[in-house]
Amino acid sequence: MSSAPSSVPLLNISSSSLSRWYIDTRALASNPSSELPLLSTLRPEDQTKVKSFYHLPDRCMSLASSLLKYLFIHRACHVPWDKIVISRTPAPHKRPCYIPLSSGGGGESNTNGGRPTTTSHIEFNVSHQASFVALAGCIILPGQVVPNYDKPPSPSGGTTAESLNTPPQIGIDITCTDDPARRKRPDAVPSTEEALRAFIDIFAEVFSARELEIMKTASVPADYYPNGRQLPGSTSQQQYSIIYRLRLFYTYWALKEAYIKMTGEALLASWLRELEFTNVSVPKPQEQQEPPVLNDDDEEGKWGPPETGIHVWLHGKRVTDVRIEVVAFETDYLVATAGRGGGFGANNAETNAADDGQQEEGKSVVEVAEWQDLQRVDIERDIALCASGECACLD
Repeated sequence: MSSAPSSVPLLNISSSSLSRWYIDTRALASNPSSELPLLSTLRPEDQTKVKSFYHLPDRCMSLASSLLKYLFIHRACHVPWDKIVISRTPAPHKRPCYIPLSSGGGGESNTNGGRPTTTSHIEFNVSHQASFVALAGCIILPGQVVPNYDKPPSPSGGTTAESLNTPPQIGIDITCTDDPARRKRPDAVPSTEEALRAFIDIFAEVFSARELEIMKTASVPADYYPNGRQLPGSTSQQQYSIIYRLRLFYTYWALKEAYIKMTGEALLASWLRELEFTNVSVPKPQEQQEPPVLNDDDEEGKWGPPETGIHVWLHGKRVTDVRIEVVAFETDYLVATAGRGGGFGANNAETNAADDGQQEEGKSVVEVAEWQDLQRVDIERDIALCASGECACLD
């Protein structure tokens, strides 16, 4: 992934790559007098859900989430906008999904429908926090293994060779290290060593003992400082260490959320503390846009390079079929993505091919799907024509 994800009029969708799109709703949410764009193009039940949120930022995020899902289904499956129905997987997970019917009916979708004959299945996942909404999704072509929503996926997966013959599973999570919703709580931002440790201990049921200890005691790497060893402003060494370890906590949080969302589980998963991440590097904060501007296509300096060298462990064993990474957006956002199955997770596996494309001794060459850069979606430019039925996507 490049240091600055692209923003282009034609959003890329490929059968051999993972699409990642996002909408930044901060500017939209800052204008209480503005109407929610394209709300009327959604199905009535989806409009009702958007309107059910009391606070404008929450309504904007709900709208953006629906628009991203509609747009991905529309372009990946070539379904008319007004025929799209978003389903959910069976309880207890109830994860949003799209299952087209095999017998005409355009895009009508439900969990009891038949499998498609000409329409591709898709896998996608959406996350939102602090006015930032992102979708990661891929196409499952006819003839490839499709998801079985009645059978929960295994959290541990299998080998890379095995995962190539399983449906892709994708998870994405957005974490904000300075969510405005938390600023009103004085204890939400630890400022002392004691407060930081107490804050981390609140999540003892989420993280392993090793992860908790790392968050509490990690030293700031020399290359993390913005200007060598020079601290920003009047920040003391101790304060900077606390800021770093708090960001480390949120990095672990984003990684764990992305992984469990990939499996369709929730934070109540029984194996949560047995899921560990090692070799975790904290993405450095990037440039902040103040205030956020609507229709701002300038991505330069907002995104950092992805941290990709993370190792995943479950029940003490290395998970080799999952690819996972985390990247910083501006100063406060972290975006983690996890994938496996269908070639989307092979990059993190022990059976990876050598960089030069030659097979290493004792290892097998696998086909690895591309993960596209996060692309900014502009509601007016990229969605309006599709939502109104005036686009050429179905031609």
